[in-house]
Amino acid sequence: MRNEFPLLIVLLSILILAGCKDRTNKISFESLLREMTDREELTRFPDYILKQASSYDRTQTGPEDRNTWFNNKDYGHYIRKEIIGDRIEYVIMEDTGPGCIVRWWIPIEYTYRNRTVRIYLDGNPEPVIQENYHELISGQSFVKEPFAFISSDEKDSVYQWGLPVGHPKQMGADLYLPIPYSESCKITLDDNPFFYVINYRSYDPGVRVESFSKKAFDAEEKTLMSTAKTLADHENHHYDINKDQIIQPGTSVSLDLPPGENTVRSIRLKIDPDLPIEALRGMVVKMKFDDKETVWCPVSEFFGGGVYNRQLKDWNNSVGDSGTMRCNWLMPYQEEARIELINYWTKPVNFDLGVSIRPYQWDQKSLYFHANWHEQAPIRTNSPIDWNYISIEGKGVYAGDVLTVHSFSKGWWGEGDEKIYIDGEKDPSQLGTGLEDYYGYAWGMAHHYSSPFISMPRRDARGKGDWRGYTTISRMRLLDGIPFLNSLKVDVEAWVHDTTVSFSVATFWYGSKDASCNRIHEEDAVARDLPDFTAESHEELPGRQYPDPALSGVIEALGNGSVKQAGNHLDLLGWYDPGVSKTLDADQDNRYGTAGYYFMAARRLDARLLSVLTDSMNNPPEFIASFQTSGEEHASFQNTWFEHPEIPDNYLISGVHELTCGVNDEKGTIYFVMNEKVPEAFRMGIMLDNLDQFMPPGRLLCLSSSNKGNSGKIPLISSNRIPDWYFFDICDLRPGDSISISARCELPGYNTLSIGGLVFDVFGGSTDR
Repeated sequence: MRNEFPLLIVLLSILILAGCKDRTNKISFESLLREMTDREELTRFPDYILKQASSYDRTQTGPEDRNTWFNNKDYGHYIRKEIIGDRIEYVIMEDTGPGCIVRWWIPIEYTYRNRTVRIYLDGNPEPVIQENYHELISGQSFVKEPFAFISSDEKDSVYQWGLPVGHPKQMGADLYLPIPYSESCKITLDDNPFFYVINYRSYDPGVRVESFSKKAFDAEEKTLMSTAKTLADHENHHYDINKDQIIQPGTSVSLDLPPGENTVRSIRLKIDPDLPIEALRGMVVKMKFDDKETVWCPVSEFFGGGVYNRQLKDWNNSVGDSGTMRCNWLMPYQEEARIELINYWTKPVNFDLGVSIRPYQWDQKSLYFHANWHEQAPIRTNSPIDWNYISIEGKGVYAGDVLTVHSFSKGWWGEGDEKIYIDGEKDPSQLGTGLEDYYGYAWGMAHHYSSPFISMPRRDARGKGDWRGYTTISRMRLLDGIPFLNSLKVDVEAWVHDTTVSFSVATFWYGSKDASCNRIHEEDAVARDLPDFTAESHEELPGRQYPDPALSGVIEALGNGSVKQAGNHLDLLGWYDPGVSKTLDADQDNRYGTAGYYFMAARRLDARLLSVLTDSMNNPPEFIASFQTSGEEHASFQNTWFEHPEIPDNYLISGVHELTCGVNDEKGTIYFVMNEKVPEAFRMGIMLDNLDQFMPPGRLLCLSSSNKGNSGKIPLISSNRIPDWYFFDICDLRPGDSISISARCELPGYNTLSIGGLVFDVFGGSTDR
C-alpha cells in the first residue's frame, strides 16, 4: 500500500500534464499568429504536412511523358463546378480534416476584378469569408499588410494601368493570413479561376484546431498589430562574439562558438560594399554544428542581397544601405559549433563579423540548420528542363531559398513551374504555375521589393521587357515550410532558350543529424570571374533630334525610311523626363517621357488618373491636322464622360475603332494628316483592345507614311497583358504628309483588330516648319 499512493500521484500528474499539453497544443488563429514570428518553432519537426492547390496545366501527365510534362496552360483550371442557388461556383481548393491556409497567390488581372471568393469551413453552407477576390488577396479588404499585399514596387493597380507607356503594369497579390479549420475547407470563385496557388497545412487527425471566424479575427486586433510590428522590425541583437580582421586570398578564418546547448540567433557581417562582385560571391560562409558541416554558401546569397549587396529586408535576412548584412535564422546545436569564412577571391578582404548566441533547449524534435548553394552557368538547353534546386535524404523541413539569375539577353527566363516531390513521390504533389508565381510576383518580377515573406533587391534592368543583368529573388517560408520524413526534391522548370542565362540558388532547410543533400562545395563556381552589368544611362530629352533606339542596340528595328518599329509592350521606354517627378513617388526612376494620350475605349482611363498624368493631353497632339478612316465611320476626337453602374468612377470614352483585316486584305485604315507644327520626329504608340481575350495568332499590324516609310507587317504577340502596346518611330514628315494604321490577318476566322487607344510621345514639343 505504501507504494500505491506515490504511483497514484504519478498517474494523476501524467493525466494533468497531458491535459495541459492538449490545451496548449490547440491550434488557433492566435497561436498561428504567434507561431509566425516564433523562430524557434521552425527548428523543430512539426505535426502537419504542407499541400498545394494550383491552376497548373492538367494535361501534364507526369515526368516520364516529355510530350506533356512542360505544357504551360496553367490557368482556368479548377476541381469542379457547383450550382449554389442561381450562381455557379468554381471549387479551387478542398480539404478534409484539421488544417490551415497559410499562403495564397494570384495575379492582379483587370478583366476578372469583380470576382467573389467564398471560403466555407467545416461543412457550413454559409461562407466564413465572402469578399471581392482581388481586394482580399491584395490587402484592400479587411486583411491588411503585411498579411496581404501587392508584390510590386508600384503598388496601386489602378494607377499602374494608366501610367505612361513602357511603365510596368502587372503584378501579383499575396495573402499570408492564417485561416485555420477544424474539419474541412472549401474555396470557390464565382467566375473564371484564372491563375492561383494556395498552400495549406493538413494536420495530424488528433490535432485540435479552432476554426477561423471574423469574431476571432476582430478579437485578435492587438495580436495582429504586434505580429505585424515584429515582422517589420528585426530584433536588435547584442552580438556576443566579434571578430574584425583581414582574410587573405585562399585562406579562411574560423570562430568557435560557446559549447553546450545553444543557438546562433543572428550573424552580422560587414565588408566594403564597393568591392567587386567577385568578392561577395567569392566569400563563403561555412558552418559546422556538433561536428557536422551543414552550411556552405557564398555571402552573396546567404544574406539575400545578391552579388551587388543591394538593400533588402525580409524575415530572415537584411542588407542595409551601408552594406551591413544580417542573418536571423536560428541555428541550434547540442555541444559545439564553428563558423568559418573562406576567401576564394584573388585579393584580401577586411571583414567585421558579429555572432549573437542564446541558450536553446534541445529535444527529440530539434533539427539542424542547413544552407547549401548550387550554380549552373550557363544553362545550355534548347527546350525546357527540370533544374534541381536541391535533393535531400532524411528528415527535415524546407524553409526557403534565394535565387540569383544572370542574363545577357532581354528575354524572359522565369516561365517555368516549381515541382516539389515529398517523401519519394513519383509525381510532385506541389506543381505550380510559374517561377515568378512561386516567388509571389506576376507577369515577371518587379524592380525591387521587400516583405517578410518575399523580397527582391533592386535588379539591374528595369521594365518587364528587359531581363538583362542580375536578378535576385527570395522566398522565406514562415508558416509554409515543407516537412518531409524521408526525402525532398525541389525542381524548377528552366525555360531558357538563350544560353546566356545562368541560375544560382541558396537553399535553407532544417534536418536531422543523419540528413544529407546532393550539394557539395562548388569552389570553381564561386572563384570564377563574374559578368558585370552597366545599366543604361538616362537619355536627355532629345528636342529636335530624336535618337533611333536601334543604334544603341536596345531593339532590333524593323521597317524603313521614315517609319521604324520601336518595340512592343514588353519594351521599356528609357527616356528621362524631369517634369514627371512630381507625378511619381520620389524613389521611382523618372524615365517615361512626356506623352499625349488619346484613349478610344471605355475601361482604360478613370477620373482619378487624370489628376496624376499631368503631362498627358488626353487628345491628339497639335501637329495632327485631321483624322480620317476608310470604310466605317468613327467617332470624332471629342472626348466624353459617362457613368456606368458596373464600372467604378468615370471613364473616358469615344468608342473603339475596328480595323477589318481579311486574308491578304486591308480595310478600316486610320489616316492622320500632318500640319505645319509637325516635329522632326515623334513616337506613336498603338494600344490594342484585347482586354477580354487572348490575342489570337496570325494577326498583323502595319504603320505606313506617305513619305516613303513602312514598318512592314508586324506580327502581334499572343498576350493577356493590359494593355498591349506597339510603338513606332516616325521622322522626316512635312505638312500634308500622312501616316496610316492598317491590319491584316493571315488566318481565316479572325477578321477584326480593335484599337483602343493611341499615344504620341513628342519629346521636346513641335517645331513650326
